[in-house]
Amino acid sequence: MMRLVQFVSVVLFSTMSFGIHADELDIWLDKMMHAMKMNNYEGTLVLRQADTLQTLYVQHGMDERGMWESLESLNGEARQVIRQNGRVTTIFPGRELVIVSESSAVSSLHPSLPKNREVLKKLYRMKLGGEDRVARKQAQILELIPKDQYRYGFKYWLEKDTGLLLKCDLLDEQGKIVEQLMFSDLRLLDKSPGVQSLPEQMKQYRVVDMDAGNQQQTSSIWKVQKLPTGFMLTRSTTKPARHNKGIVHHLVYSDGIASVSVFVEKHQSDEQSLVGESSMGAVNVYSLHQNSDHITAIGEVPLDTVRMIAQSVERVE
Repeated sequence: MMRLVQFVSVVLFSTMSFGIHADELDIWLDKMMHAMKMNNYEGTLVLRQADTLQTLYVQHGMDERGMWESLESLNGEARQVIRQNGRVTTIFPGRELVIVSESSAVSSLHPSLPKNREVLKKLYRMKLGGEDRVARKQAQILELIPKDQYRYGFKYWLEKDTGLLLKCDLLDEQGKIVEQLMFSDLRLLDKSPGVQSLPEQMKQYRVVDMDAGNQQQTSSIWKVQKLPTGFMLTRSTTKPARHNKGIVHHLVYSDGIASVSVFVEKHQSDEQSLVGESSMGAVNVYSLHQNSDHITAIGEVPLDTVRMIAQSVERVE
């Protein structure tokens, strides 16, 4: 669900030479910025990754307790993701399992504008497209085009009245769709649907806290020496490794839209660790052994990006 994951990341101010277009873009960007905070809604979302389709029932609300959203799978394995107050809870009824994690690891469905548009406009060019119709609503199209080969492009369909994101195409360097999300129906609500509490039977499920044991760090003994322009370290943590007695270093690099996670842990000779490249839809992974360490870079970016990052990880102490 990683990509629900980046539906998340988003739209920026672009460098347009024509004042009228720049003004129009500002209006739409402002709509996007406020849409998530000002609207309550529910609907059905279709996610296409590679050759698979997933359908989700979505609820989004704003009330006195803050902003929250719930995504429930309607096909495949039963799963529900609830994001509220900085925490993400994922429920697997078939496994009687509940996983909790920080919201920084799972982004909201709706794009949120980075604070510094002037920096990011150097990395992406935005243009205003035509109009279309999605989920029986009129939509304005915006395109976000990267200026190098290390990021994907985005095409957004925004509901004309509210600025809510109705559809998003993730595009590779040839303009081919590598991932797509689209509401098949969307209902705007006058008030929040209300946060759903955990059903009584689910309170007996096994709970796994993915952040248990994490230690926040202001610096790390690891550093990526070669990064795409604009990527900066946004998170650095350590936690106990799952399969051995060592620790895992987790670094996150982002340009405000795209992001890449880097994991470094001791290589265990008796384990079959992944080495090389792999992909699933828009998500690319590159892993390698470096002396006694195993390094993995993963993100919704082109393969060249995770390969360059993984191969340039170095110990700095």
